[in-house]
Amino acid sequence: MILYTPLDHNDIFTTTQDQYKKQKMMEVEGRPVLVNCLPDGTYQVVQLLSTNPHDYLESPFQPGEIVNN
Repeated sequence: MILYTPLDHNDIFTTTQDQYKKQKMMEVEGRPVLVNCLPDGTYQVVQLLSTNPHDYLESPFQPGEIVNN
């Protein structure tokens, strides 16, 4: 893909490799979830990875929710 733009590379691609190192996949109540590892040992939901549409309506899987594991 070629992207023609006057913007700087860092303005378009804002995520860094360090942000990806803090993320991991885990299961919460039997559903696969991508989470950020927080300094206090808890996890914050980034993304729910489920094929069941009903799972996206459940509050524990909303982005930003804190998960204890």
